Amino acid sequence: MTTLPKLDDKNANYVLEMAETVVEKTDNRRAGSKGEEQARSLFLNEIMKYCDEVSEQSFVTNPGAGTAMHKFLCIILIICVLLFSLSVNGGYIAPAAISLILSLFIFSIFSYKFLFDGTKLDFFKPKKKSGNIMGKRYSRADTELRVVLTSHIDAPQSYRNLILGNRWPLVLSAGALLGNTLLFCSQLFFLFSGAPAGQPGFEAVRIICLIFIPLYIIGIFVVNPRVCSSGISASLIPTATILSIMKQFSEDSFRYEKTEFCFLVTGAEYSSRAGAYAFAKKYRRLFSDVPTVFISLEEITTSEHLSVFFRDGSGEKGSTEIASVIAQAAENLEINLSKENSFMGSAAFTPFATQDFPACSLGTSKKNISKTVSPKEDKLTAVRRKTVCDVAELIIETLNYYDS
Repeated sequence: MTTLPKLDDKNANYVLEMAETVVEKTDNRRAGSKGEEQARSLFLNEIMKYCDEVSEQSFVTNPGAGTAMHKFLCIILIICVLLFSLSVNGGYIAPAAISLILSLFIFSIFSYKFLFDGTKLDFFKPKKKSGNIMGKRYSRADTELRVVLTSHIDAPQSYRNLILGNRWPLVLSAGALLGNTLLFCSQLFFLFSGAPAGQPGFEAVRIICLIFIPLYIIGIFVVNPRVCSSGISASLIPTATILSIMKQFSEDSFRYEKTEFCFLVTGAEYSSRAGAYAFAKKYRRLFSDVPTVFISLEEITTSEHLSVFFRDGSGEKGSTEIASVIAQAAENLEINLSKENSFMGSAAFTPFATQDFPACSLGTSKKNISKTVSPKEDKLTAVRRKTVCDVAELIIETLNYYDS
């Protein structure tokens, strides 16, 4: 097995310094913005120092489309609740029937957009250009395997400041889904019962449905992609961590014997998924020369609750073999690691898995992701140096296994 030292103190500090530099020299880093371009340029200049080959790939994305769709569905949900309430009060069939059809529409759009990564509905948001950066470090001998670590340039959103941190989008989505399910079933029973007016059971359900309206209003007005906070997000740290490993490899003149080590940086926030899809589609054939695996780093806030993700909310399967390798590396290092399925939506590995690349994701357990760095506080003290060292060591140990 190839052996490599741990990340040294200088390069562990480099992770936090690099993250701080990106924050100080860029503005909000929203997808397609000048800030994102500046951040990408900073990473590009650093990656060129430590890689044998560096390339850029531009792509077109619709930033904010996911959030806009969420708001749109919340507005329709409010209308559905009001129509159902009108039907229960007066015993009307037409409003309940219209609301039932709209509920089915909400289910369909939500599933297409948020569970299956549908992009055909993004046209209502303006297109903007973004880009990927790919850095390669060749193997010493003939390459027999290619390992691509991926991360992205994230823009901390305003909802990270709320009590539930990064769980807010999940809570809002789950609440809206639960509310729509309750509404749909209630409307169905109401119509099958002959639309009775003032029936106590339906009156109680109507009140419960009305209680959900404040949650939908929060989804419309609180989650605002145009309001970004300056700060270091939990996705910027993993990007700087992978870069620090590349830096140490270069300083130590280290190369794996038969494994090509690559680093892919995709766009910011919503465009990062579009960038990953664009890259995977373009390189599906180009990367067929040798077996290629993708390990996507999701948000990392602590190394005490790490997880590998190998199935997303839509049922897309990642590679259990890669997950097992990372799990074995974690066991060797005595790092806690669990295997999880994404509760809702698609994991970061999904764009690569859909193109038949073996892939999985590594990040903080979803149960602990709310402990993200707050943009209004001192980010560098919030991200513990031990977390940086643990994650870097886990990545290096995983690469060692692949080269053995």
